[in-house]
Amino acid sequence: MSIKLKKKGLSILLSLFLISIITFGQSIDIKNIKKIRLKSYPVEGLIWKGESALNTNWNKITETPDGKVWYCGGDHWGTDAITGTWDKAESYERPWGFGNTAISYYDPKLDKSFVALELDRASAIYSNAETPGHGKIHSNIASDSKGNIYFAGYMGLSYDHEYTDAYYPKSYAGGALIRYNPATNDVDYFGIPIAYGAVVALYYDEKRNILNGITVDRAKFFRVNLSTMELNRYESVARMSRVNDRVREMIMDKEGSCYFANDVGGLTKFNPDTEKFTDLDVKLPGKLMDFRSSVVSSKNIIYAISTDGFVWSLDPKTNKVQDLGHVLGMPAQGHYTPNIALDEEWDRLYFMAGNHGGVVLETALEIITVLDLKKKKFYWLAQAEGVEGCFGSLVNKSHTVYFSCYGRLYTGNQFEKNKKGEAVTRPYLVKYQPPQHLE
Repeated sequence: MSIKLKKKGLSILLSLFLISIITFGQSIDIKNIKKIRLKSYPVEGLIWKGESALNTNWNKITETPDGKVWYCGGDHWGTDAITGTWDKAESYERPWGFGNTAISYYDPKLDKSFVALELDRASAIYSNAETPGHGKIHSNIASDSKGNIYFAGYMGLSYDHEYTDAYYPKSYAGGALIRYNPATNDVDYFGIPIAYGAVVALYYDEKRNILNGITVDRAKFFRVNLSTMELNRYESVARMSRVNDRVREMIMDKEGSCYFANDVGGLTKFNPDTEKFTDLDVKLPGKLMDFRSSVVSSKNIIYAISTDGFVWSLDPKTNKVQDLGHVLGMPAQGHYTPNIALDEEWDRLYFMAGNHGGVVLETALEIITVLDLKKKKFYWLAQAEGVEGCFGSLVNKSHTVYFSCYGRLYTGNQFEKNKKGEAVTRPYLVKYQPPQHLE
């Protein structure tokens, strides 16, 4: 080897070392994090006996071309568990029975939110007997260039049936697929792609007019061609023996290719034209080596965050994964963060780090976090008061960040209480105007 090549190799190693220091050499200082209260826009609807039954939020959100932000909340009811102050016997009295979801939108011009429709009614499911309705949406609310909204159902707290021991009629019928046109108020019900399977991820491929999705229980990947109404099922994918939880996500890039975390800590790619699956020669960072949330840039770069808080990117052209560091700068500390948003103009990723539902650092819950992609540096801007979970986020053209949250409901400086004097928790949207300069 020549001296020139040795110097070049040393230079590459040094640059990688410096990148590692920049990305991993910082960690959050909880003592110096300020607390802020963000303005919230609660999901309305599902009123029963003078109180809202809405008590859950696990879905991703979308922005339509008119600038409206679509989000939702559910009552989390299933046949074997309920939430809130209600008695289980009341499920036969309530007009929506065992579970329902209200889909809403926020209009930034009016600075107000509205309820658009209820999922049970849109999908014609009858949940006033032993069959639970759609107690929540756990996948994406997606949209297209024409302003149509796409979403799918998920059972409420019916975990006795979340695996393959489902049976009918005393179990969940399955996640229904819906398209909603806000301009005409038209609802198209496309049926249930996988019997008994709650849909945990949903992506719309506008080029092919196909809905791609996956179920939570048996990890069944499916595709529905909305032009021909042809349904293709591809059996179980994305199963990971190192994760005790259920399947929670898939990725679709700008070309319509789909990605799944696999059992060897890498990614399996699905080609939408050949319908072939390929295991990519990559290793994802972190202990769990997976992804819980993702966003794709206009240049088709995939950014994702793992269940234990590791941020990474993938360039589909080169199939190279880049480890972007831990969301708290604490690689040994899991920090469940199922949300991610990209501001391409400012070259940033946004997170509300830490949510209920997984391993977290309790003192660092709901931290508004920015990853500067140019500097490979994390900034922990504030801690959101009252929020207990955030499961969807996006950034609009004016750089406003929206987080779809669940937590305590405040009126002024006081949090609301129910009839028993307990703190009220509700699903709601919050917005955050970040500073342009972070230093």
